[in-house]
Amino acid sequence: MIRVYKQEEVPASLQKDDCNKYDGQDVQDALYDDQYSKCYLCEQNAGKSTQIEHLRPKAETCFPELKYKWTNLFLSCPYCNGRKSNALLVLDPVNNNIEEIIAQRLDAANKKLEFTSDSNNNEVKDTIALLNHLHNGKNGLRDRKAEAFYDDIELGVRSFLDHLLNYKENLSDENKQLVVDSLKIDKEFLGLKYWMIKDYGFDNDFKDEIVWHKK
Repeated sequence: MIRVYKQEEVPASLQKDDCNKYDGQDVQDALYDDQYSKCYLCEQNAGKSTQIEHLRPKAETCFPELKYKWTNLFLSCPYCNGRKSNALLVLDPVNNNIEEIIAQRLDAANKKLEFTSDSNNNEVKDTIALLNHLHNGKNGLRDRKAEAFYDDIELGVRSFLDHLLNYKENLSDENKQLVVDSLKIDKEFLGLKYWMIKDYGFDNDFKDEIVWHKK
């Protein structure tokens, strides 16, 4: 999970006085463009299977006034949207450098993802709780969907790790370019890749590639 961009112009369908729909085609198009077709939570390319997700829950007992609010709408995959609890208040990814606030690492030996932070902010804690639930299952136990979800992420991250290790062994322009290409904003799992770069001490080598949407 990383910081994401949201265009300032509010889609026309949300500006109507009688607005009663938050997932109009113009909203979908804007979110697809802003998020490069990726789920804002897991960073996987959602493709055609996308949903419009509310950062702050739209339930009547939560934040019904934000149901049609442009700043509260994000592109999500059905898996993440279906497992996000109304009880969790997640960090706003438009106004926070998530990849800096929350360390995101793959622990392949124990087949899990680790999410940690030095911050005791309640929204940070809730975001970590959600990421743990999505990636590691309920109480650390995954069902079939969660297991497949994890396997897809591990496969994608291992491919990037191969590029990074090849670069470590041979600091050639060709090997560096493979890493650079894997860090483009439309690529998946940039939060995990960001921490791999840091852990291997390559911050300076790729300082221009790991500044997605930062202000």
